[in-house]
Amino acid sequence: MASANDPSHKSAPSVKSFWTPGRIVLTLIGVALISLLGLSSCNSNEVATNNAPANRVTSTAPPNTVNNAPPPAFVALSQEVRDTKLQTLDGESLKLSDYADKVIVVNLWATWCGPCRLEMPELVKMSNEYKSRGLVVLGLATTNNEQNDPTRAKEYVKAQNIPYKIVWDDGTLAGPLVQAVQGRSVIPQSFVISKDGRIVKHFTGFSATSTPQLMRQAIEEALNDKGKA
Repeated sequence: MASANDPSHKSAPSVKSFWTPGRIVLTLIGVALISLLGLSSCNSNEVATNNAPANRVTSTAPPNTVNNAPPPAFVALSQEVRDTKLQTLDGESLKLSDYADKVIVVNLWATWCGPCRLEMPELVKMSNEYKSRGLVVLGLATTNNEQNDPTRAKEYVKAQNIPYKIVWDDGTLAGPLVQAVQGRSVIPQSFVISKDGRIVKHFTGFSATSTPQLMRQAIEEALNDKGKA
């Protein structure tokens, strides 16, 4: 048996743990960043597809998809859709055709949708910035997404000091808008509508780094009548 002083005897090398405190911290930071980046869209319970009623559709779209592409051929909304009577959370009646000389941004959202909450402050900024130039922002809260209870939406809008009108929709407007752009049942979704009633830009989901800039660009073009095909 070799003694401890025998030069041929070698002790086993010590093995350092891979999970050092520094690596653990870096890993946790990475996971947190991935989680934040994934918050781009939520599933919606009430957005119509081409083949199903607006109040019965559920979404299968990936939760991290953000689509800022223009709708095909700048979709023109029918006069019927533009003349459809809608009701706001405050009980007012309105139609899209009431704003025939305005550029409209319709934002489909829900109180429980994280990306929607991130996007609304940007919409407030745009509303305040472009209102004097002819922009109208309309929020679209659907009855099914809010479990047919407008109280939550009213409380949220009041708490956040949302200055623009919120439509309380049963799918009457949300359905045709999503169908027009061949969209999917996810929220948030936003539609930039020109003065002559065409959807000139469609946004699905929300990216803090790209959506506000692209939406402002679309609004500027529509206000300057550059959004025509």
